[in-house]
Amino acid sequence: MRDTRVWICQCLCPARHTIMATAGEATDDRDAEEEIAKPLRVRIGLLLASGEINPWCGLCNALAKTWRYELGPTLFRSMDEATPVLRKLEADQAATRALFGMPHGG
Repeated sequence: MRDTRVWICQCLCPARHTIMATAGEATDDRDAEEEIAKPLRVRIGLLLASGEINPWCGLCNALAKTWRYELGPTLFRSMDEATPVLRKLEADQAATRALFGMPHGG
């Protein structure tokens, strides 16, 4: 039986500003790619196509075509264990966006 870990996938601009991220439990990189990374790529593609998110980084204006995805395991073994830390990181990101984000591409 393989160990389950919480994996995180982040969509990052070249300056490493997080556009969007998601996390979930997986046993290996193949499982994490299918269950966590692939759905994030699809979601971002749909949000861009619908205009629900801008096709540039709100902090540095990097265009969506330059964004990259990073997937990796965390130290957490379950989402229950990871959720408080992930919620804190999410709040920190929201504060950064509120303080420094641009409402549009300029």
